[in-house]
Amino acid sequence: MRQHPIYATYMGLHQFDGKMPEGSRESILKDIESMRHYLSLFEAFPNDELPKDKSLDRDLAIHSLKLELFEQESLRFWESIPEGVNTLGDALFPLIARNFAPFKLRLGSMLQRIEKAPRFLEETKSRIQRPVKLWVEIATESSKNLPYFLDTIIANAKSNHLNTPRLENAIKDLCESLKEYEDWLSTELIPNSQLEFAIGQEKFDKLLLLRGLDMDSSKILAFGESSIQKEKQRLKEISKKIDPSASIQQVKAKIKSKHPASFEDALNTVKQTVQDAKQFVVESGYATIPEGEDLLVMETPSYLKHIIPFAAYFSPARFEPNKVGIYITTRQEEKTDSLVELNYASVANTAVHEGYPGHHLQLTYNALNPSLVRSLFSGTEFIEGWAHYCEETMQLLGWRNTLEAQFMQTVDLIWRAARIIIDVRISTNRITFENAVNMLVEETGMMKSAATAEVKRYTYTPGYQLSYYLGKHLIKNIKKDAKKLWGDSFSDRRFHDLLLSSGGMPVKFLKQVIIDNET
Repeated sequence: MRQHPIYATYMGLHQFDGKMPEGSRESILKDIESMRHYLSLFEAFPNDELPKDKSLDRDLAIHSLKLELFEQESLRFWESIPEGVNTLGDALFPLIARNFAPFKLRLGSMLQRIEKAPRFLEETKSRIQRPVKLWVEIATESSKNLPYFLDTIIANAKSNHLNTPRLENAIKDLCESLKEYEDWLSTELIPNSQLEFAIGQEKFDKLLLLRGLDMDSSKILAFGESSIQKEKQRLKEISKKIDPSASIQQVKAKIKSKHPASFEDALNTVKQTVQDAKQFVVESGYATIPEGEDLLVMETPSYLKHIIPFAAYFSPARFEPNKVGIYITTRQEEKTDSLVELNYASVANTAVHEGYPGHHLQLTYNALNPSLVRSLFSGTEFIEGWAHYCEETMQLLGWRNTLEAQFMQTVDLIWRAARIIIDVRISTNRITFENAVNMLVEETGMMKSAATAEVKRYTYTPGYQLSYYLGKHLIKNIKKDAKKLWGDSFSDRRFHDLLLSSGGMPVKFLKQVIIDNET
């Protein structure tokens, strides 16, 4: 946490709140050396002398460190993506969003980080050796957007009647550094940047192997292609039930037209829907909700809007007594159709995915897990697969189970299946960025601006986007195994509580958890 004070803030270790990490290339190389050291320590544990849960922790740490080392040493995105500005946004966001201390104290930490930010930005330049044009352009957008977020900090300080001259001076200095940073991006990086961003077939398959998915890119691609056809057929059937005389596009347009009158109203609708979903989880016996948790719903901060077109979630801090998650919703560009993605049917589905019993409930359990290893390391296919699984399972239990809700959930299923196809193809250099955007628009009806923001993120997170639909599929397979092993003692609640309490482990570890809890 001393090396990564921003992560410490997210974890709830607030003695580091005023600090910034080292931004240099040397700091990354130091991290890699540290990971290699800890990998050797975990591998040296005599596994046969450990109890089952600690043996699983050891294996999880080894698995996760090998994966992280592959990403840092082989993929080396840190040499190609100028991440300085996004890191600054991440350093400030939890301090303004989380009410873990009086605002005056949190503002003091923000001020310290803002004053250290110009030095940090300058240090990060030394990392970049193979700039990628698209990623440099994304960094430029982030840099142009961050001042709007800084204005929010000043406004909050003034509304709390706090003295702001030092803060305003620090922000002024940072804004000047941002302009210089943007000049560096445009004059030094762009002319020397490469167009190619894909990691290629060999590295992508190695990534999948290290994650323990037991499927190479060809099998996963075939799974995605068959899944999207299945979901498109289902959408046709639901559409005909809603209105036999209308086309799918007409039905979708009618459903999307049913939305709140303003973004502020939509945000309030999201807040209420999240609470309704929580109540449904309790009343249906879906899973146990721990005490001391809460979920805040707020607008997406400006520095993230260009890469988060719809919604996202930030997990509770492990070391804070109250487990408070943050669910952000993005305000679309101001135009007549800017609220269509916040239609009532979609909001009901997204509230389950991001809130209860999806990300928030799962990651609250993760923060409460007695194992520090399991709080630090997680499996993407479980984290995203769980939230996606919850969408389907909640609807089957009766959560907002109208034909319109089924229609929009199936639209989302097509989107998640399309993600598999695009993820594999774009990571293995089988599709261009532009064609990937067009495919997302064509298959889902998504606005082009939102699809562009989506695919931007896909380019630097290979293997992540396929984790939603595939992860749900893998969890459903584990559920079948549990039913066979547990027999009459199986129940949905027991299964859900076990998965939640086991931590967000990769699916390959969850199979062992099911076996260990047979009796």
